[in-house]
Amino acid sequence: MKKIFYIKFILFLIFAFPSIGYAEVNSPCGSIFNVDVSSVKQYLRMARETRESRMPTDAEWDSLFNSKAYKALLRKTHWNRNEFKGNVRNAFDIVYNPLKRSVCDSISGLLNDLSNLKDELPMFVSTALDIRDNLDQYSRILESVNIDSVVNAANEKALTLLPGKGKNLHPESSPIYFIVWDLECRALAPGLFLDINSFFSEGVEAAIEALGHEMHHFYLGPAFEVNYKEDIMDGAAGALVFNMREGVADLINKKEMPLKSLAPYGEAMLKTYNDDYYSSPKVLEELDSITCQYLDNKLSLEEYFKKALGCAHFEGHTTGDYMVFLIRDHLGLDSVIESVGDLDKFIDNYNKAAEKAGTYRFSNRFTDHIHSVSAKARR
Repeated sequence: MKKIFYIKFILFLIFAFPSIGYAEVNSPCGSIFNVDVSSVKQYLRMARETRESRMPTDAEWDSLFNSKAYKALLRKTHWNRNEFKGNVRNAFDIVYNPLKRSVCDSISGLLNDLSNLKDELPMFVSTALDIRDNLDQYSRILESVNIDSVVNAANEKALTLLPGKGKNLHPESSPIYFIVWDLECRALAPGLFLDINSFFSEGVEAAIEALGHEMHHFYLGPAFEVNYKEDIMDGAAGALVFNMREGVADLINKKEMPLKSLAPYGEAMLKTYNDDYYSSPKVLEELDSITCQYLDNKLSLEEYFKKALGCAHFEGHTTGDYMVFLIRDHLGLDSVIESVGDLDKFIDNYNKAAEKAGTYRFSNRFTDHIHSVSAKARR
């Protein structure tokens, strides 16, 4: 029973979580998003002080982890707090402490391929290294860039990929926190958390696109609420939502596949990502087969959810890019936009695009199943 509850909870998060976090679309953007840079400024100040051979004190670390971004993150997520704090602090020590140079060099040698790491520390070290190498640049950006302008521009990019440019959506407000952690920017329940290195590593325009990507995630929940009165508790539907979520948002900051860069990740991760993208037709066929096995009572509910959600590779990025980019390239961008928040249009438009491209299209049985679970939840 606990396992089934967990599965249902995961599906609830897929459909309900994206709606946590944004305010009315037509409000002035400055009143929609509360941007906080205090935590990252504190981290950068600590980094600059190492140039004077001064490492942070325990009190300074306590102050950092009690600053707005870290406090909000650790209060709302279910991460291991001590492990997370240890990764941030140990990475800083490895990078800035001259006595840890050999450890730093050893970890640096692992950073081109992060796919087989035993723990997350090297990812935090990678961020700390990049910040050390770009410390003056990031400090200048934070002092000089018009953050409101960046947020406005990102918001516009997110709205262009919503039906009606989001005019019928009424999400709630969300904070945006700049932070230092691993290699990612993430939309999490308390708000948007932007790792400063990932965010600014390729310049301000790339930062605007990355933020637009994350903003789009939070509009997706309200887009579903326009069409559905209930959550859709189904494994295949969940996988398709993951694909929709990341595939559409990736139109903002990835645009074309295969990728030429996956910065700040290295060449090995880039190859893994692109290879997985090319394998998407087989993955979608596998999702189809898993669903039909479940309909034939050959899989338990638990097995079905686990296997179906496992077909959303890279949390939906690669398989989602394949589906969404195929729709865009063969039916046009409007067909992508009308699919946002609508599973019926998403699967039908994908099948039409797949037929035109001569690639894998879902079986009639799979397609009918998605239409069936969608119909039960519609308004």
